Amino acid sequence: MRAGARRATIYRLKRPASINRRLGPTELIYCLLDKLYCLNFVAVAELDGRLDAVRLTNALRAVQQEQPLLRARVALVGGRHWFKPVPIEKCALKVETHTLRNWRSTCAAQLVMPFPGDAPLARFLWFAGHGQRSVAAMVFYHPIADGRSCHPLLFEVLRRAAGEHIPLRFRRARPSAQDLDLIETKGFIQRSIRTAGYWLQQGKNALMRAQQLPGYDSGVRAAREVRFIPLHFTERKSRALLAACHAHATTVQGALGAAQVLALNQEFDAPGSRTMALTSLADLRGALSGNLTEHELGLYIATVTTVHEIAAKPDFWRLACEIHEQLKTVLDSGDANLIHTVYRDEPVLAPPEARARIVQRLVALAPSSSMLTNVGRIEPVTLKNGVRVRSLEFLLSPPAQNPICVTAASYGGCLHLSMLYDGLKIGDRQAQRISESMTRLIATATKN
Repeated sequence: MRAGARRATIYRLKRPASINRRLGPTELIYCLLDKLYCLNFVAVAELDGRLDAVRLTNALRAVQQEQPLLRARVALVGGRHWFKPVPIEKCALKVETHTLRNWRSTCAAQLVMPFPGDAPLARFLWFAGHGQRSVAAMVFYHPIADGRSCHPLLFEVLRRAAGEHIPLRFRRARPSAQDLDLIETKGFIQRSIRTAGYWLQQGKNALMRAQQLPGYDSGVRAAREVRFIPLHFTERKSRALLAACHAHATTVQGALGAAQVLALNQEFDAPGSRTMALTSLADLRGALSGNLTEHELGLYIATVTTVHEIAAKPDFWRLACEIHEQLKTVLDSGDANLIHTVYRDEPVLAPPEARARIVQRLVALAPSSSMLTNVGRIEPVTLKNGVRVRSLEFLLSPPAQNPICVTAASYGGCLHLSMLYDGLKIGDRQAQRISESMTRLIATATKN
């Protein structure tokens, strides 16, 4: 009987899992805001070596079988948003082939190309060039994925397409983040106190609201023109930045955040001190129960806004340390995932677009800030048949309340940044000036 039970268990594990559950609060917020403006993001890998569309298509099919969220759609059921399974035959991921020329502008256009809610909630683009150079890009509907899980999935596709034999490893249909959150295991009183504290802090932050960035239109627009400026650091410059961070007892996240805040601060004409804010996206995988890994496709992040008093003559490394310390305090306290107890999943009484505008107004209570999302160091990947991943980056559609959004990833010893902005809300000249200020601030700080 014991052996028979074991055989039955093994058989069940070999069958592809399907997801059939309500969206969690954070997934729901992203889903609702996506109805106002796309929140897509793109994982991009520059490649050297021979690949072909047939191998990529077969690899996508295998990976899609493994990941339940790649075989799901979003549907309204009883007034609530649900992930519902779709047979893979009806939602097979396809390879969209493009020429290598202007691949960056094509990827930027993907950031404002909505997913209607039907499966699959991802797209795969392959930019084939002359010779052996190409670019692979995977576009995700944000409620199903985050920056920590998109790159392992893209690597999985590339490994299989390059000829590596990988047996199918079917993933469980994971619950949403708040179902894995330790805050949910606490009693009603503790949750109520935390929720009240959250709103009190939001009110305090709203009173401390920074001046609106000169030249920036903070309104929510239906039309968008997302653009980005790549800011790549060589291996030598990346090492210098990391060494300087260690010397000043802070992190690369802190240093990049300081560069962003101070670059925006330089856009104000009037000298003097002012309040500035930074929104950071933090990975919760290590804080949530459930033994989540970066290979678990899903949205397991928290949005943390830190507020900083910027002196008339600011100290770069002092600000970098302050950003690091504030983030660490929030994450250590468990409050980073508190948003899951604030925005509850209630039946939709108004059309989704109207509810999305209500959520947008609540989100706008936080101080005006730029956004920084850093997936950290990603180990270089070796593929078969001489295929090499030369560089790696990711692009994120900037939320309406953030003048700029900076994405960061360290791959092969080099730091790859992208500064993204909406060209209808902030001018190209100003965006270029801010990116140059960031680069100059980091270069100056690492020399001291």
